Amino acid sequence: MANILIAISGSISAYKIADVVSELGKAGHQTQCLLTKSASQFVSPLVLETLSGRPALSDLFGPSVSGTEHIDLARWADLVVFAPASANMLARLALGLADDLPSTVALATEAPMLVAPAMNTVMWDKPIVQQHLATLVSRGAGLIPPASGLLACGEVGMGKLAPVAEIVAAIERALLPDRQDLAGQRILMTAGPTTSAIDAVRYITNHSTGRMGAAMAEEALRRGAAVDYVLGMDKGVVRPVAPRGTQGRLRVIEVRTAEEMAAAALQYLPLAQGVVASAAVMDYAVAAPAANKLKRAAAAIALDLVPSQDVLGSLRQAATGQWFLGFAAETDDVEAHGRGKLEAKGLDYLFANEVSRLGAAGQTGFAVGTNAGVLLGKDGSRHALGLGSKADIARQIWDLIA
Repeated sequence: MANILIAISGSISAYKIADVVSELGKAGHQTQCLLTKSASQFVSPLVLETLSGRPALSDLFGPSVSGTEHIDLARWADLVVFAPASANMLARLALGLADDLPSTVALATEAPMLVAPAMNTVMWDKPIVQQHLATLVSRGAGLIPPASGLLACGEVGMGKLAPVAEIVAAIERALLPDRQDLAGQRILMTAGPTTSAIDAVRYITNHSTGRMGAAMAEEALRRGAAVDYVLGMDKGVVRPVAPRGTQGRLRVIEVRTAEEMAAAALQYLPLAQGVVASAAVMDYAVAAPAANKLKRAAAAIALDLVPSQDVLGSLRQAATGQWFLGFAAETDDVEAHGRGKLEAKGLDYLFANEVSRLGAAGQTGFAVGTNAGVLLGKDGSRHALGLGSKADIARQIWDLIA
């Protein structure tokens, strides 16, 4: 059984954490509750102490607090759960602030972290809140997505704390030991965007940040694989972070164009048993980039675009028995287009997900920390994967295909 720190921040939903503590206790886990000052206005510390069998803590200083209590708590924990995690708490965690007991322990611990946000819909939709959440997810935090429904303020929308059963299930999943079902496998992955030069200073690309590919690589490393990771580089691209003890099994090869990505991937293909093609490869390239900077002119200009190299097609054509998992980001008819790509490319699996139309925002696709979609198999199978962090989606995909 595990030692679980539950950090509670100020939210009307804080009272639900009493049920979380109760369910974890029934499962045999040891829980320790940490509260922000505002959290104690929404849930009684006495209730949490009674259910956990430990004093609910909130003070950094005082006659009953040792100078190293935050370090002791950080080392004790097998898992740290921030539930509910307010917008303020997400910001402090993302920025590495340590001005109360929960945030100080978070900075001091090396235990895995789960965050279960809860707040008003307008607050949840604010770009800065989503940016802080994305930062935490990119650093390895697991996300327990909020639910949609009637909020305490009377509004209806996204922001409700996830149901107790979902929080407990996410905690149980996070405590499972790393599976080693990919041990001995070398996997070739492509990720991130590709670019095509217009002139000496300008280029075209897409919105991919490589976050989904990074999550796939990190999960494969946890499961024992070695990964050759061909990454398209651009501003804001996320590099995979090898989990502790797996650094020697990750090789990152940086490229920019589709042609460079294909050449690098083909070089490492013979070493691989499988291929994960998550890169957002530009379908078109500028036919004749200008060697110098094009000067601004009053008249319109036209770019002559030609098809770029088909990276996945090149790999599939050169394959010698490797299995293939592709990705398809679509704005409409997601599953139908995904099934078409699966068959056209001759893939074993394909994960299809929706991306937002121009000018719209969404919770899946590029430059966000969450994703959802459907995993399709060449045997006609389909597995719908609900909204979760990209790390959660990666775990589910590997569970299904590993």
